Amino acid sequence: MIWLNSFAALILLAATGYLFWRRIRPLLDSMLSAERERRTDSPGARMRGVVVFVLGQKRLLRWPFSGVAHLLIFWGFVILNLEILQAGLEALVPPLNLEEQYWWGPIAFVQDLLAAAVLAGLVLAALNRYVLRPRRFLGSHQRDATVILLLIALVILTQLGIYGTQIAAGADHVVNMRPVSDAVSALFRGVHGESIWAWHELFLWAHLLLIAGFLVYLARSKHLHILTALPNVYFRSLEPAGRHLPMLDIEAADHFGISKVDQLSWKQELDLATCTECGRCQVHCPAFNTGKPLSPKLFITDLRDGWYARARSEEAPRSFWATGDPPGQAPTDGSLLDWSVLEETLWACTTCGACVEQCPVLIEHVPAIVQMRRSLVLEESRVPKEAQRALESLEQRGNPYQMAQSSRMRWAEGLDVPLIADRPDAEYLYWVGCATAFDEANWAAARATVAILKEAGVSFAVLGQEEVCNGDPARRLGNEYLFQTQAQEVVGRLAARGVRKIIASCPHCFNTFAREYPDLGGNYEVLHHTQLLSQLLDQGLIHLTREIADGRLTYHDPCYLGRWNGEYDAPRRLLQAIPGVELLEMHRSRGEAMCCGAGGGRIFMEETTGSRINRVRVQQAQETGAAQAAVSCPFCATMFTEGISSQELGGQFGSADIAVLVAEAMGLDYLPQQSIVGSPEAPPPP
Repeated sequence: MIWLNSFAALILLAATGYLFWRRIRPLLDSMLSAERERRTDSPGARMRGVVVFVLGQKRLLRWPFSGVAHLLIFWGFVILNLEILQAGLEALVPPLNLEEQYWWGPIAFVQDLLAAAVLAGLVLAALNRYVLRPRRFLGSHQRDATVILLLIALVILTQLGIYGTQIAAGADHVVNMRPVSDAVSALFRGVHGESIWAWHELFLWAHLLLIAGFLVYLARSKHLHILTALPNVYFRSLEPAGRHLPMLDIEAADHFGISKVDQLSWKQELDLATCTECGRCQVHCPAFNTGKPLSPKLFITDLRDGWYARARSEEAPRSFWATGDPPGQAPTDGSLLDWSVLEETLWACTTCGACVEQCPVLIEHVPAIVQMRRSLVLEESRVPKEAQRALESLEQRGNPYQMAQSSRMRWAEGLDVPLIADRPDAEYLYWVGCATAFDEANWAAARATVAILKEAGVSFAVLGQEEVCNGDPARRLGNEYLFQTQAQEVVGRLAARGVRKIIASCPHCFNTFAREYPDLGGNYEVLHHTQLLSQLLDQGLIHLTREIADGRLTYHDPCYLGRWNGEYDAPRRLLQAIPGVELLEMHRSRGEAMCCGAGGGRIFMEETTGSRINRVRVQQAQETGAAQAAVSCPFCATMFTEGISSQELGGQFGSADIAVLVAEAMGLDYLPQQSIVGSPEAPPPP
């Protein structure tokens, strides 16, 4: 009879392994045949990430309630793997009983306490999911989560039953080593003789069957992340966050971007398998929060449905955002566009990076979205009409604002701005950028920056008419060919002028020069204007001595300066150095700041669904009680100006670039003597 149990345990082990392998193999085969991507450099840094994000649960603990629940369940299961191994060994080799070994006592004690911790974590998780019901769970697979929670609970309860019945049967060696099981044993004190061991066997085999079922179920559950989270974090991108897009080899590529399953890289497929559906990305997404057809979570799960359907030749679940008839059988060619992911989903993204910043398992949503845009633009010429006009203008006129190149320097009239053609030995090139040069609302920021640089004695010059768009809008909108064409032209012009250091007022230009141009041979020392001004302040080269009109300020973090490049402090140091300033932080600030809505080329497109992102952000700024919002990005400035005007907040609330506030605190005269605002050549509003 004893060896019959061993035989049954072997059969269960073999069956579990076979079924798990059968269910997981299609996904592994797909990853092995997917597009190559090198992710094996710097193993030390990669392991540190595993310690911080997987073992330390760093991002999960940003939300203490659910974070603590997950921490208890995670670490409980890590340690309880020993108990699972113990139960399996004792079933395979019945004479074996580790509880009889004196050295096993401390391990048994920890196992028991962690079993209680897991149950506590499950209670918190159930309370969060079924009672509190946060919005981030919208669209998640509720039934799947329920099954997993029940399976985990039953695994733990049967474990306690195994040792509780042993204690009730008089197995003294486990008493005081398993305090929780000892408490459970009270339920079986009245059971005697063979009956108690029958209960013990029942709990043991129920425990093993539940573990086997859990493993087999896992292969087709969102909880596959239990197995994939560690490798997904290990193989994360170690590039600076702003360098998040792969450079496409236009000449050698046999396809542009992603439109089919077989165009996903193995790391992107691993991302899909790792999504926990926790929804942290979703509740931080400006598009989702303003009623747009985009949830980063559902974008990933919809892609996953398409991948699963292709890999397993199955029908995928219906997309959360789909309308009309369900998509039905997956396309035989593995198409993702228009089946798993809708076109309007892709164009709703502002590429702000909030989803990437919040994901606890480090999924890379934005690169996948932009790569799918590439396919739309370069392979199918499907571009929103407003974005298409901007791209055509960029290609024909060198800027996306449909403005003549001859008007690029109008912002500088009467200011005597040095040109690099006249000052080739200038230390810095001040890159003005299209949004500043052609949008009159931003001219004051550029003029203030120039006035400050002159006052501080900084050696600088501008390109003037030689400056053209560096291609950032084209890249975010998916026209990689146009981006590379523009970038190569700019790299050539900067090389001809010997440029090595760049000051950029636009975080988008800053990111493009600092993070993306090196792939095309453009290597520069790049500073955002707030970074340079902060350095000048620290060096005592500028002095802020005057109070501004109303010092109650709040600061809006630009996505491409803050989240993508980690600069949060320099702008704040400048503001706090202005006499009389009271800096009032928004609820969503720094790494959790909400996008203004202009990124990802959205500044050139209309918002026709839901609320306008910029107006929601202006409301958040006004709720701080500040008199005005300080900005440090021309896109943000444009969006704040529109948000304030459209909501008729003039006189109650305003906005200004940090350079303007610094210039005022320095007492500098940077405005033209005769106003040039309101020219008939002004660009059309975004």
